[in-house]
Amino acid sequence: MVGYEKPLVVANDEVAEGVYAASGAVVPGATDSPDAGSDSASVSTVELGTAGNAWYKVNTYKVTIQNSGNEDLNEWAAAVSVTSGTATAAKTYNSWQASASLNGNTITITPGSGGTIGAGQSITVEIEVSYSSEAITVNNK
Repeated sequence: MVGYEKPLVVANDEVAEGVYAASGAVVPGATDSPDAGSDSASVSTVELGTAGNAWYKVNTYKVTIQNSGNEDLNEWAAAVSVTSGTATAAKTYNSWQASASLNGNTITITPGSGGTIGAGQSITVEIEVSYSSEAITVNNK
């Protein structure tokens, strides 16, 4: 089981391509370790890769997930939000590394069999988000 802490979202409106940064740790469930919870993963950036258009309503985003802990993480979850527009589906390009699912306005990213994040390391997951509105915006939850 993974516990979530409510993140603080900081959007830099001056940065092109919708780059966002946030805090908000994803803390693994209880472990036998005396310092359980000291290892955590968080979404450090969400960057627009390609934007869809009127005929192909799909945006791609590069989501970087950071392990700030002292141990490798192979069970983690991270979430980003659709903050404007209506998303209809979300998936990853590399399901070996991670998978993505859409529930309302929340896109949850979970590891695939190759989605271990090394201690102090990060991985970047590319997600594809389909939408039915004129446009969408996705950023850290």
